[in-house]
This record gives sequence, C-alpha cells and structure tokens, in this order.
Amino acid sequence: MQPLPRLVQKLAASALVLMLASPEAVAHPHEFIDAGVELRFDADGRLAAVRVVWVYDDLTSLMILTDRGLDPDGPLTEAQAADLSGFDMGWDADFAGDTYLLMGDTPLDLGRPQDWTARVVQGRIITTHVRRLSAPLPPGAAPFVVQVYDPGYYTAYTIATAPLIRGREDCRAEVYGPDIAAADAALAEAIRELSGDDPEADFPAIGAAYAEEVRVTCRQD
Repeated sequence: MQPLPRLVQKLAASALVLMLASPEAVAHPHEFIDAGVELRFDADGRLAAVRVVWVYDDLTSLMILTDRGLDPDGPLTEAQAADLSGFDMGWDADFAGDTYLLMGDTPLDLGRPQDWTARVVQGRIITTHVRRLSAPLPPGAAPFVVQVYDPGYYTAYTIATAPLIRGREDCRAEVYGPDIAAADAALAEAIRELSGDDPEADFPAIGAAYAEEVRVTCRQD
C-alpha cells in the first residue's frame, strides 16, 4: 500500500477496465462511492464502533431517486428522507458491508448496520450507518485498519474525506492507497480470463487489490 493521490488512482483503474475489456466482457466498476470513516472510542479508550458514510455518484443517485419517485434536485421532505433511509441496508447474511476492520493483519468482527440515515445533497445520495464491535477493544501495538472495498469490484470506493476519531485525543488516522501497478496487473489478468455467456458471473474478486484503507495508531499507556 502506498499513500494517495486517491482520485487519480481510481480514475486510472477505471480507465484501464474500459481499455482492456473485450466486447464480451463487462466493464467494472459500475458505480462509484465516496466513503467516509469515523472511529468511535468509548469512555475507557476502547474502539467500540465504526461509523461509515457513503456518497453515491450522480448517475447511481439519479437512478435510485427516480425509481422511488423522488425529485433528484431535492431537497427531500422529512417523510421522503425517512422513506429513503435504509434503502441500502437490507444486507444478505453473508454480506460483509464492504467495510473491513483489522488490528494489524487480524480481522475483527463488525456487527450489522445500525442507526442509518439518508439525505440528498446536490443530487447525490448520502447515507450513513454505524457498525459496533461485539466487544470494545483497546488499541494494541498494531494499528487498527479499516479497509473499504467491494470484493467483486462492482462498486469502486474512494475514501474521500479525512477520517474522524471520536473519544480519544491521542490517536492518528492516515489514508493509504493500493499498489496500483500490482492491482492493474491483476485486473488485466482477470479480464483476460473471463469466459462463458455471463462474464459478470465469472468476474473474480479483484476489489481487494484496489482497496483504500485507514490506519489508526494510538498512544500506548
């Protein structure tokens, strides 16, 4: 993983898909989300929850709002916002939420989404949700890492805002981007290997190669 520029990396990756895809292959990704990450520590200084923000791209927002009979130019009424809230929270049991929490290289369990919201700003849908840890964890020698990606790369995520930390003053969060050369090579190979009548179904789990991540380090007592 290397530090960003993030937007340039994502644009390059998307362009590569379009250039390499054969007529039979389905280009990825199909939608783009600007993500925000907030780490919440409890009164004892333990990581208790992660709040996630998703800002959908203009086209995806337009399609969702139009399908629901809502004016994309907004603003939404209170009732319309309540109706829209949770439209993206009906997760299958095996869906990991495209957000992954680790301590160093060790995966940590994030709970199902709670406290979700939705609104529309300048034609883009913005949703939030909170995922709580089953048991709050104190910072260790290894940093907390939050990775944001869709394994199937249908959706491309960009960590577009500075990560937030609530509940501690001695933690630092930095955003890192992927090894683009390695990710591009893996994507090109994946596209070459696509076969069958339904290339969408064959598309491999390449999204992790393009994952952006937040690394959070805290002072050790």
